[in-house]
Amino acid sequence: MNTASVAATLNAGGFWDQSGGTAVWVLSILGVVAVIGALRLPSALHLRYRANRLLPVVIRQDHTLLGGQANGGTDTGGVPHPRHHEPRHTGELAAYITAHLAADSLGPRVLTPGSGTTTGPDPAPETTSSPHGWVDVLKRLAFFRPRAYHVLLCSLSGEGERPRFSVRILFVPRNTVVAATVLEAAVDPEGGPRRTEAQLREELYERIACYCTVKILSDPRTQDRIPRWESWGDDPDAYRFYRMGITAQEAALAAKKNGEPDRERDLYLTAGGFYGDAAALVPGNLTVRLHQAGVLELIGQHDVPGNESGEQARQRAGHLQNAIQIYEDCVQLWPEHIETAYRLSIACAEKGAGTQPQVPGSDDGHDTHLPEDYERDSVTHLKWLRLRLTRRRVLRRWARTWLPGRRNLGERRYWRQWMALERPLPALRSHRRAFLGAVRIAEAAEVLRAAQPGAADPGRPGRERRPAPETVERAFRTVAKEVTGGFWRRWRWLGAHPWWGMRRLLYADHHHRHAHAGLDHEQALKSGSEPSRIPNRASAGYLVYYNAACFLSLALSVDGSGIPGGFERTGSVDEWREDCARAAIVQLNNSLRVSRSQFSSAWAERDSDLRPLFTGRLPGGPRTAGRPNHRWARTGRNWAHFVNIHLPD
Repeated sequence: MNTASVAATLNAGGFWDQSGGTAVWVLSILGVVAVIGALRLPSALHLRYRANRLLPVVIRQDHTLLGGQANGGTDTGGVPHPRHHEPRHTGELAAYITAHLAADSLGPRVLTPGSGTTTGPDPAPETTSSPHGWVDVLKRLAFFRPRAYHVLLCSLSGEGERPRFSVRILFVPRNTVVAATVLEAAVDPEGGPRRTEAQLREELYERIACYCTVKILSDPRTQDRIPRWESWGDDPDAYRFYRMGITAQEAALAAKKNGEPDRERDLYLTAGGFYGDAAALVPGNLTVRLHQAGVLELIGQHDVPGNESGEQARQRAGHLQNAIQIYEDCVQLWPEHIETAYRLSIACAEKGAGTQPQVPGSDDGHDTHLPEDYERDSVTHLKWLRLRLTRRRVLRRWARTWLPGRRNLGERRYWRQWMALERPLPALRSHRRAFLGAVRIAEAAEVLRAAQPGAADPGRPGRERRPAPETVERAFRTVAKEVTGGFWRRWRWLGAHPWWGMRRLLYADHHHRHAHAGLDHEQALKSGSEPSRIPNRASAGYLVYYNAACFLSLALSVDGSGIPGGFERTGSVDEWREDCARAAIVQLNNSLRVSRSQFSSAWAERDSDLRPLFTGRLPGGPRTAGRPNHRWARTGRNWAHFVNIHLPD
């Protein structure tokens, strides 16, 4: 056959006639492969996106150790498995682990991809068994199988025996064993009190829950999905001590509600000891370190200055100093963590407000820093925070997580959440912008701290610092810019008066009305919303309002020479304090009105900036018996009772 005849045959369709059904099968296979690829690629991309967060954890009973999954816990002869008589305890353990992970401060954020529970549905049979039939095979090929951790539990103890459980952690769908162990209840010491079976089981359940958490977090697949400063190592005791500290801290809060200050302090000391034990095992974990420093701050601020002896005051100052040292070490270890630097600046401000002037270089075993040293450190850290919160630096930190050798999905999420918008959506502010506003208000509060009675001037020894009224006016404008919105925020760019910030914060205009502005403010509070009432800034965040309240509480201590605007002509110092107290309460109410507010009465009670507002006593003022009966003092005291803040007599 020559070339011309072959070409004629092909053109006439002879190839398909000669191949018969082979071409149909080839094209069908190619079509199936194309369909499978088209289905598998979107599912793989979707699950890969979800896998950037932490993988879910599925807690279930280990049917393999019970004699097989298909026969319902019986052996091949239909006889019940000898260890199948206690499935109730396995269910109790699974429920305890679920509640343990969900109640933890790490909780759903760590062990789930954003859902509200740590326990997913039981896996489908094909996730743990081989596929049967061509339909199952095609499903396996077409859909990307999700990855997860499966915690398999099995009770190995019989009636009257010490509780004992088998724990296996698998990574599916590969069914790779991540960790496996057998844990049993501890033996009571000889001569000691004998614990009940319920107590033994509860302690064993806690150990198993901590074991599962640490082994999952220490797995290389999870370590790539959490920030480096949240690493728990490979020792379950570190996480167990941390959990014991959380329990003691919750008991301290309960003691506070019951009005037991001595027991509250003892429990805080116990919690601090547990956090210290955990920090000794995982010294680089910021979660433990921040809890430890936070407890030390609460202990250091537990006793109210003036109602304590000299030794108690030194102990209180020592606890605050230890907290500052922990914050400083954490900032040096993890300088990219923004919240730690903020807490360091606030702790330095608290320490500066409560430190008595001492002679530098004295070797008496106590802190020799002067108050202005801590205030200077607080201002320095706040300036560094403003630089770290610039949009360019945040984006650069986020981009570095894509580089080889620096890839970390947890840190990538951390920096991305700073650019996320505040809720409710759609919002006008990102989380970075809201936190930056809180930092700017904290800087403005340092100006008023310099105006506190008795504040020494480091440049002129023996003389008090007296900031100019213009400096106080600029501080008010900074705060008003962050918390007020609406027309007045735009009006300031059109040639506003220098006193506009003071008027907007205090809902007052002393320059034009020549009357006590507190009357207008009081009328607005009684009658509700009025056109003259200035709206607050949308999506400002609870921390912005809280810091604004602290700023206005510090403004109560400003004397007549430092009051800006026309108050020295149209109003007295008491009227100034009435306006500041009312405005501070408004900002505290705004902080509570935020949907996801994290306002804590325990922290507000210990905050030295809010103490003048709640107690009615100004720093450096005379301490009289009983409570002050000023009108502005009653305003803050009534709000403190409203949120269950206990005030000293």
